[in-house]
Amino acid sequence: MDLETTKPGASATALAVLLVLASALHFLGGNIADPDLWGHLRYGQMILEGHGLPREDVFSYTAPGAPFYNHEWGTDLLFASIFAVAGSAGLVIYKLLVSAGMLLAMWDASRSLAGEVLGRRRLHPLVVAACMIAALAVISPGATFRPQLATMLFLAVETALLLRGDRRLRESDVVLPWQLAVLPLVMVVWANLHGGFLVGLGMLGCYGAATLAREAFGRMRGVPTDLSLRQLGALCALGLLCIAAPLVNPYGVELYVYLAETLDMHDQISEWYPIELLSTEFFRFKLLVVVSVAAIALLIERLGRDLVRTPLAWLVPFLAVATLASFRHQRHTVLFGIAAMPVLAVAADEAVRMVLVRWPTLRLRRPVLAAIAVGALGVATLQLSWFGQKLARDGLSIRYGRIDYPVDAVEFLRTHDLRGNVAFPFEWGAYAISKLAPESRVFIDGRFEAVYPPQVIEDYFAFMNGTEGWERLLDEYPTEIVVVQRWRNIHPRLFARPDFAYVYSDPAALVFVRRTPTTEEALDRLASGANRLDFPRHPTVFP
Repeated sequence: MDLETTKPGASATALAVLLVLASALHFLGGNIADPDLWGHLRYGQMILEGHGLPREDVFSYTAPGAPFYNHEWGTDLLFASIFAVAGSAGLVIYKLLVSAGMLLAMWDASRSLAGEVLGRRRLHPLVVAACMIAALAVISPGATFRPQLATMLFLAVETALLLRGDRRLRESDVVLPWQLAVLPLVMVVWANLHGGFLVGLGMLGCYGAATLAREAFGRMRGVPTDLSLRQLGALCALGLLCIAAPLVNPYGVELYVYLAETLDMHDQISEWYPIELLSTEFFRFKLLVVVSVAAIALLIERLGRDLVRTPLAWLVPFLAVATLASFRHQRHTVLFGIAAMPVLAVAADEAVRMVLVRWPTLRLRRPVLAAIAVGALGVATLQLSWFGQKLARDGLSIRYGRIDYPVDAVEFLRTHDLRGNVAFPFEWGAYAISKLAPESRVFIDGRFEAVYPPQVIEDYFAFMNGTEGWERLLDEYPTEIVVVQRWRNIHPRLFARPDFAYVYSDPAALVFVRRTPTTEEALDRLASGANRLDFPRHPTVFP
């Protein structure tokens, strides 16, 4: 196993595949439920049951009948269909298959980029594996049971298609290669699964702008260009088709309007928080950014003016935008990892080659390579062992923490027939809808701007943060029951309210019930301890 970039042996390839497989299962093979998974399943089941696409809210008491822009309806239907056939195991397998497709597309993109930048498609498998594992460490937070999986897959697929299609476009007389011609269809599917299709349009915009600029400057300078006028016209038509393709959805042009109006309405949700530059948070992402900058600098130094004739002319601007977007919103770090991996792999392979050419004595000897291989196998074995232990313990079920969700508090409400308008934290809203609807309605849930007016969202966060106007959640709405997270330390405010009675607590949640003529008897019974029934402690297995 000689660590050169020209002729890697079969043992190096096998080891690289094993390392990527083990790391992928470690980073992407989690079986923890996403807070919104219950909601996605419920909305998809409504479609399967013949109720049609949910267009009005029927689950809240703060926005009953309000328009419900379920722009992720395709994922909801997909999740519900898989669950109906194969249960939670089907959703786990689906996530693993999506992850595998994403990794294959990233690998293919790396090979295509190497052919364009380095003039060779063969990269050393261990170099590619190391870069892919580094990217996986950044991508892993996004690998949950949620619609964002579609964006992770399609962004990797789009990158691979653009790299392959662009090369064929420039090296043949084909007006529009099939790799580019299928992009409108990709956008149609993507737009009906997740709003992240806007990222795909952004990447396509970077590609189109770089290509048109290169061709225009070439013609202005009178130098030979790569594309004919027919090909340029086809590219422009393709861009317009890709912009129009997402309109093939149940909401038509309203999808674009909705996304434009709501993109800046997530500031108080943690995954939409900015990343502090000078802190240790998101260290893996920051390290990947630094390494990617170094990789791009190496390739720019190597290519010089020829850079504009390579895919780096559009990949680098896209990565710059992705970096800024990631520092602005944490959730975008996942997409940066996907887009950066091919560039990182190509630059790393070239760096290794350059070092070995200049200092051949640094080539690792067989004993050193063997020791490294043994260490790598040890790490892979540990990762596979951890995944195997989880598989033996949980099977292919989806789990969630009893301390993370109001499992027992909800059972308490059901057992004691406490129903009505219940204010849950939004992270628990979908879980509550799944367990308590239609007898009880929620104040808010993870749909947020897809349903709720800005005033409801503002009043919710005022209550949760204890800021000015926090009482509005209790006084301006017909709130009958409040379930709060213990860690938020909201309960002292509720204890001070004489119109609310404290009836239950556990390590995850506390429950308060408003004193009304209809609840007085139940509250007296609970306060005296008479007939306070025990309730089942269900195992925390989805759903």
